[in-house]
Amino acid sequence: MKYSLPLAILGLALGYAAFEYGAVLALPLFAAVLTIALTALVWMRRSRVGIEWPVLVLPFYAFLQFVPLPLWVLSVLSPVRARHVEAAVPVVAGLSRAPISEEPAATFRLFLVICGCVLLYLLVRELACRVPGIPWVLAVPLVAVAAIEAALGLAQFYTGGNPVARGTYINRNHFAGLLEMVLPFAIMYAYASLRRPHKRGTSPLGPALTACGALAIAALLLIGIIHSFSRMGFSAAIFSIGVLGMCMARRRTRWYLAGFLATLILFVYLPPDRLIARFGTLDFSDGLTRQDRVELWRESLPLIAAYPVFGCGLGGYESAFMEHKKSAPMSRDDYAHNDYLQSLFELGIAGFAILATAATGVIGEALRALRRHSNVEGRALAAACLASLAAILLHSTVDFNLYIPANAFVLAWVSAIAVSVMYSSRPLPAPSVVDVSVVRG
Repeated sequence: MKYSLPLAILGLALGYAAFEYGAVLALPLFAAVLTIALTALVWMRRSRVGIEWPVLVLPFYAFLQFVPLPLWVLSVLSPVRARHVEAAVPVVAGLSRAPISEEPAATFRLFLVICGCVLLYLLVRELACRVPGIPWVLAVPLVAVAAIEAALGLAQFYTGGNPVARGTYINRNHFAGLLEMVLPFAIMYAYASLRRPHKRGTSPLGPALTACGALAIAALLLIGIIHSFSRMGFSAAIFSIGVLGMCMARRRTRWYLAGFLATLILFVYLPPDRLIARFGTLDFSDGLTRQDRVELWRESLPLIAAYPVFGCGLGGYESAFMEHKKSAPMSRDDYAHNDYLQSLFELGIAGFAILATAATGVIGEALRALRRHSNVEGRALAAACLASLAAILLHSTVDFNLYIPANAFVLAWVSAIAVSVMYSSRPLPAPSVVDVSVVRG
């Protein structure tokens, strides 16, 4: 098959990134991005499917942030950064150029992450055009990596090696972030297997066994999330299940109500006592309390005024925030623990607008497929993409999942599937007005 080998290579690259602490270290990140780039160089072709300009502009925008610029240009683009550089001129002789970013090395690292995400998005989107029928096969590497991570996390927990399940990740919240993005695909593949038409005379045992296998993987992922004891990870997973129910309800109010009640029951009765106890405590994650988090966000808001248009540079939050930090002066805050705020601080209004445009386009394509796809499997795959995106978008309000390269790669992969579903088979015709005279005639 034309898509099997590149898909396998991309799956191995994603697995390597996830299993090496989420690729937060330099060597795993470089290896994963290089593998993705070489695979894209060999197999990627021009495709007109999906979101184009914001996805392609984002790497160039990040590149602009760490390229040294003349000081007079820097003073126009980022006056606060220019003042910081000018203060160092008496100490550093011959300083005439400087980048927009407050941390150029960190910006370069995140630039590589963005390049990897963009190439992965473009290549998976291209492979989707080569898959006959509904491209469920594109989700197989995601499910495989997440299932292995969940199994490792549960092995850690039940063998006594770790009080929480975190797999190969440093932070249990990011471990849960990976699993919550993949969970909807396992659930909806079971649903699609049972709804898939089969020839008369064939046994329904095969689809039933397939559905059971998919549900077993879904249960493994959900149990892994629960035993990570990540409150937002569990909340995002249950929220994604609720989104699945609403997507497949097809505007039937009673099904919406049933889905809401089922989600509420899962949220109340599914978590173990230890996870319920964590919901009642003040600490939100790893010693950061709710009050600390809110205070961190409040003190960070002046960064919007200080770096309004082009931001302080990807990865520059820690350096830029020190000037405005008042509470807990001895603590280190390298992340804002909110992907939306940190993206706004580091990319500025211009970069955040590009990112928001790309995200809106991806969600719009998935919603379009959900409404108009001619095949129930296609609608099921679109629902899985929407639920996956909903889970990570919710989790990102209180964490920095998308600054973990492996999780960012998974999001790019899911986005590529989301924009490709609509074109996997003939869509339903757009609603049209019926000519009454023709009907009567």
